[in-house]
Amino acid sequence: MSDGPILPFLYLGNERDAQDLDLLLRLNIGYVVNVTTHLPLYHVSSGLRYKRIPATDNSKQNLRQYFEEVFEFIEEAYQSGQGVLVHCQAGVSRSATIVIAYLMKHTLMTMTDAYKYVRSRRPVVSPNLNFMGQLLEFERDLNSGVTPRILMPKLNGVETQV
Repeated sequence: MSDGPILPFLYLGNERDAQDLDLLLRLNIGYVVNVTTHLPLYHVSSGLRYKRIPATDNSKQNLRQYFEEVFEFIEEAYQSGQGVLVHCQAGVSRSATIVIAYLMKHTLMTMTDAYKYVRSRRPVVSPNLNFMGQLLEFERDLNSGVTPRILMPKLNGVETQV
């Protein structure tokens, strides 16, 4: 997360970031998406809202099945005026895939542009090949109208959609 936010309210990080309550509070992060099967929901007793996505970083994991529920949680954070941290263990593959997919759905970015955008903010990002394939399928569905794309006002220069 030291690289700054992906969007003004959206942060991508790792286990260490998720443990740092002072950092979360300083950044006005009130929502946390934990994209692991095993890491604790570190600060649930401090009033932070959590969503666990029980995913492993492997070639069999279907991460796409969780996209819509995570997008709703991220939108809830945005509407509340608070930030949201999306993290996994390293902040490289699982959580990065979620953030890239969110940008694809809620902006006009292609998968490639969303990947490059996220990587420009967090250079260690590298979703595994399985997750990259799921992002490509998601892009195909977005482009074929399977998922509605309705324009919304711009967020800090990034045109958003729902």
